[in-house]
Amino acid sequence: MAYREFPPDARLRGLVRTYWQVEDYHDVDQQEHLFMPERTVRVTFYAGASFQTFERGATPQRMPDATLYGLSLAPQRVVSVGLTRALGAELYPWGARQLLDWDAGEREIDLSVRFPQVSAEICALLALNDWTGARERLDAWLLSRWTLGAREPGKAVHAAAQLYLSLGTARIGTLADELNVSPRQLERQFVQQVGVNAKTLARLIRFEEVHNRLWGHPDQLLTDLAYDLGFADQAHLTREFRALSSMTPGAFARMTARRRGERGPEAEWTIPDPTGTFSDLMDLGGPASTRLTG
Repeated sequence: MAYREFPPDARLRGLVRTYWQVEDYHDVDQQEHLFMPERTVRVTFYAGASFQTFERGATPQRMPDATLYGLSLAPQRVVSVGLTRALGAELYPWGARQLLDWDAGEREIDLSVRFPQVSAEICALLALNDWTGARERLDAWLLSRWTLGAREPGKAVHAAAQLYLSLGTARIGTLADELNVSPRQLERQFVQQVGVNAKTLARLIRFEEVHNRLWGHPDQLLTDLAYDLGFADQAHLTREFRALSSMTPGAFARMTARRRGERGPEAEWTIPDPTGTFSDLMDLGGPASTRLTG
């Protein structure tokens, strides 16, 4: 499996975190994947056959060739068959609202229905193995959407950016004070401007950070992770991780170590450095705020 990330056009940074591409061949033993909840809204274009379900025990359904996945608090089970190519964009939730009219109640949008022409074009380029052409078409499309609705970020977007920069540990009360609004006003603006409440976004940001660090270093001590990411203790981290993934962080780390060993050194996968992951939000985020410990 080869996974790579690419930056979006400079005008889209602050709305789009990154573009990514992955190509993999799935034999009988490598068809099933478990996609954990993410802290960004994911847009994905496919060339290949994949099936999905969000409900345990449900029969997987064929995935659309182009899909927007909203913020979710539950894992997504995906079964892929044969050769799969996927090109995606990770959008901050306010970016998904501005560029694609996403609403927090929409867990999944079939983009091949809402945006049929560009979806067909990008998927056709992927089928031809034209990664550069597909990325350029995706970038051009999102830029065209940006020109239609470009606007200055509101106070809640600034607060949300600080949540990302603090890896979900910033206190909402402190952010409200910095922005000269009441906590209640900021919460209302969060839903209007960001599309999700601040507590849910903070949970997802911290969860994915734990996930990514365990993926990169399965032997990392959970006590150290709990301290670094502002959890009250290891038990608090374990409860949150299990609530969002249906498994303990220890079980996930063991599964990750096993799968990495099975794939061998030829598998190419890079976990972003957390210190640089959200660097494009520095202009939005402002000064660091007090850590959240409860």
